[in-house]
Amino acid sequence: MKKALIYDPYLDTLGGGERYSLTFAQVVCQLGFQTELAWKDKSIISKAENRFGLDLKNLKINPQAFNKLSLKTNLFSRYLFTHQYDLIFYLSDGSLPFLFGKKNLIHFQVPFTKIGGSKIINFFKLNLINKFIYNSEFTRQVLEKKLPENKSFVLYPPVATEEFRPTIEKEKLILSVGRFDSPSHSKRQDILIKAFKKLPKKITSQYKLIFAGGLMDQAQQLDFLKKLAKDFRVEFRVNPNFIELKQLYSRAQIYWHAAGYEIDETQNPEQVEHFGITTVEAMSAGCVPVVINRGGQKEIVTPKCGFLCNSLSDITKFTHQLIDSESAVKILSQNAIIRSRLFNLSHFREKIKTIVI
Repeated sequence: MKKALIYDPYLDTLGGGERYSLTFAQVVCQLGFQTELAWKDKSIISKAENRFGLDLKNLKINPQAFNKLSLKTNLFSRYLFTHQYDLIFYLSDGSLPFLFGKKNLIHFQVPFTKIGGSKIINFFKLNLINKFIYNSEFTRQVLEKKLPENKSFVLYPPVATEEFRPTIEKEKLILSVGRFDSPSHSKRQDILIKAFKKLPKKITSQYKLIFAGGLMDQAQQLDFLKKLAKDFRVEFRVNPNFIELKQLYSRAQIYWHAAGYEIDETQNPEQVEHFGITTVEAMSAGCVPVVINRGGQKEIVTPKCGFLCNSLSDITKFTHQLIDSESAVKILSQNAIIRSRLFNLSHFREKIKTIVI
């Protein structure tokens, strides 16, 4: 049986990138590979299954692999260890590793403007890499300025669109999903609270804004947001599990997302939304997206299914228009569901087959 190794140094954050890596591992496992996860302890499996609704029982945790790839090991030792694998999937932190698997895939979740390491050493590393996998065209365009174009492969994140369904009668809810302590780029929940407060009172008295997201230990940001939202119908759901998230998506009419607000994506591409998994999840549940016009969001949302915003006033204007037109909401909602299927697990699996088999 062929052996595969999956390495993601940020697994314990259980963010969008980690869902990507773990779903890649799940698919490779289903394709017949004996799949190992380079990580410190087994508890990550149950945590990830609970958070993402994935079936990861066939993955084997390999702490030795985590140490070999995370810590500085001599080149010969790394060669002996990695050479045993037929496939290595490695999530990059902005640097290039030495990998000696039969097929080496480097994945970039973040559109880094610089690649770490010396040019001479990186030249040798590049020769060992079969493909650079990017999570969006936006990420690819940024990184291709530093990396070879002939090894590029865009693989949109897998969204389990079949898991999400709208309720028969949507409620008067505006939803936003994203970490409260995002390590790479702020989700700008503060801007969305300000936008909600600028909506007419007849709307804010009837509609509720719900934020759902992960939080590890930086409660300071959450406390700030709660103070900002005081006296308004704003609710915070911290570390929701997959079942709770599905319920929120199914009930919400409108989906808000403000990562990248007021960021120049040409100067600071890493600070905008690199793709937008939660936007696709929301659309698959029939939510109409009203999101910031930056990064990968532009590849997801079209005028037929939602709105791309350039300012806080755009957010309030388009939201007001939606709430005033029930027929527009229904049309855009149906189109959003159809559009979301372009980013489903089936497409993800079929594209993986083209590079691993």
